[in-house]
Amino acid sequence: MVASLIAFALLVAVIGSLLWLGGTALRRHSARQAERRALRQQAVQEVRLRDGRDGHLAYVERVYQRASTGAKAIIVWDATGNRQDAWFHDWPGIPTGTYLLLAGTTGYGPHNHNPRVYYVRPGQVLTMI
Repeated sequence: MVASLIAFALLVAVIGSLLWLGGTALRRHSARQAERRALRQQAVQEVRLRDGRDGHLAYVERVYQRASTGAKAIIVWDATGNRQDAWFHDWPGIPTGTYLLLAGTTGYGPHNHNPRVYYVRPGQVLTMI
């Protein structure tokens, strides 16, 4: 009886410790994410003040096709979290995992019959963060 109570108390202590450690790690991760987001927004504001151009921040989640004339990618808008198919004209080497301040246009994508492809020409990439 006493051994089973000790085993139960030990099990509760182990589970409690694991939950506490997981919560601490989650809070640290959330704080780091918030700090990185604030730094990105500060960089965007500095570019807007310096250049006077207004763009929108996007994350290059995945490049799924590269050609000599450009690259097809999935971007994620920083402000909304929405994903969008994008075509980067004359930039086949676009790096995955980069934040870009963009001033492109949305249009029809004949390659996938998507009416909301975001088209970006080299001059429409305002900065990389």
